[in-house]
Amino acid sequence: MRPRSSVVPAGPSAGRGPFGALRRAGVLTALLVAVLSTTLAEQAVAVPLSGAPLTVHVGPKGQLQAFRAGSANGIFYDSTSLIGDAGFFLAFPTGVGNPAGLAGNVYGFQTTAPGGPSVVEYTDGTQGATTGSGTAADPLKQITVYTAGGAGGVRVTQTTTYVNGSQQFRVRWDVHNLGATVRFKALAAADFYFEGDDRGTGVFTQGPPRFIGGTNSDSGNSGGFEEVAGTGLLPWSQYQALAYPDVWDKIETSDSTTPTFDNSVLPTPAENAAGVDWDQKLTPAGALPNLGDQSFELLVRNAVPAALRLEPSNAGAPRGVPIRITAFAADTNGTPYAGSILRYSILGVNPGSGALTLAPNGTATITDPGNVAGGDTVVAFVDFNRDGVRQPVEPQASALARFVDNIPPSCTVKVSGSKVGGSGSGKPLVISVNCNEPASVRVGTVLTVPGSASARVSASRKIRLKSVTKVVGAGQKVPLKIKIPRKVRRKYAGKRVSARVTVKVTDASKNTKTIKRTKKIRLRKLK
Repeated sequence: MRPRSSVVPAGPSAGRGPFGALRRAGVLTALLVAVLSTTLAEQAVAVPLSGAPLTVHVGPKGQLQAFRAGSANGIFYDSTSLIGDAGFFLAFPTGVGNPAGLAGNVYGFQTTAPGGPSVVEYTDGTQGATTGSGTAADPLKQITVYTAGGAGGVRVTQTTTYVNGSQQFRVRWDVHNLGATVRFKALAAADFYFEGDDRGTGVFTQGPPRFIGGTNSDSGNSGGFEEVAGTGLLPWSQYQALAYPDVWDKIETSDSTTPTFDNSVLPTPAENAAGVDWDQKLTPAGALPNLGDQSFELLVRNAVPAALRLEPSNAGAPRGVPIRITAFAADTNGTPYAGSILRYSILGVNPGSGALTLAPNGTATITDPGNVAGGDTVVAFVDFNRDGVRQPVEPQASALARFVDNIPPSCTVKVSGSKVGGSGSGKPLVISVNCNEPASVRVGTVLTVPGSASARVSASRKIRLKSVTKVVGAGQKVPLKIKIPRKVRRKYAGKRVSARVTVKVTDASKNTKTIKRTKKIRLRKLK
């Protein structure tokens, strides 16, 4: 996705945003100068929480931005600015008894992107320096104070904290009423810009805790808001993952008693954004009295793809017993890449490939059938942009599967030919072998000639014939013809003898099976 420009777009949306009047008047030069001067001034006063791997920046009206170590791009639009289009808003509907100075207004900040909400800007208060060492016991902390509605309005004390080594930072907004009783909505919203691009899909996990945000379609980098529970804190009333500039349309029109967000999640790639709102203070019972306080809190998460896991990473099984390898894909916060495509290839003796859709828990199961004994390497990657080709940022992993053949081949043996040798109607002795896999077949035959009734020859005579060896394919019926030496045929012509056939089958893994058959045959007389 091409980065959005600060230039005002043409079309129906050109009249919206922080400088709508100027746009409608066509004073583009004045607009650009105003935007540029505002951006430069705000960057000069953005206070950093210099941590690792994230450095968080807080603007004078509570605007948020964060940079990951090694990246020149922030996680919110404008990704090159220290002032991000992300933060806190307060909406005061009319008709519910709000003071005239607040009723009908939405308070917040002007966005750096065109198409932002037309809101009343907070009045800057104070920005403290960052304190803390960055440990869990002593996190980096920065406090910014601003007001809505002046001296008789409400004051917001924003506390931003970060613990080194984490992929998220915490933001708390303590709202203190300086005047008459008020009923309001509190909202948090952000325009995402992960890894230098704002194109992505929405992400929601039910939790607890609930999470709403977006994922970059190409890199898998993700981020968003995680709900925080605690004493005095309120749960979200609604959430939504949606597109820019729709998120700012929602904020701009949030000064009503109807829900701002609709609990939906952006299903297809777009310029992704997200928001949450707290509506509990709209009710008469929830109204904030003079000098009353209410706190709101969430975690702002940013994550990159974690290493793809394949389990087991090394497995073995008998030939023909499938090995199932489970892939788990998530970001560094543990959020599964549900719905993403996992592509895999099986390299080795059981080649194959395929594509699977990751389940809600980020898993998919790859099956290596193991029809052939030997080794396979299973290679898989998460295809974020669904183009069928792995990009360097798309996580990949491999696993080994080895199949051991300790199962003898299964074969059928049939012996045919009742009158063998001689000529005329005589037939050869034929052994037909059919196996379920490629194998080497060795056939040995022993003829037993019964003894004579005379005293001179009373015992039977055994004659071992020359063995025959042949390689057969799987499912291939192969006849093996057994030759009876001429001298045997001449000596025992016309005799009825017993043929004992021993078939030894050996497969590629040296598994053997021996099959024996016996058949009565008559040696034809020579002519």
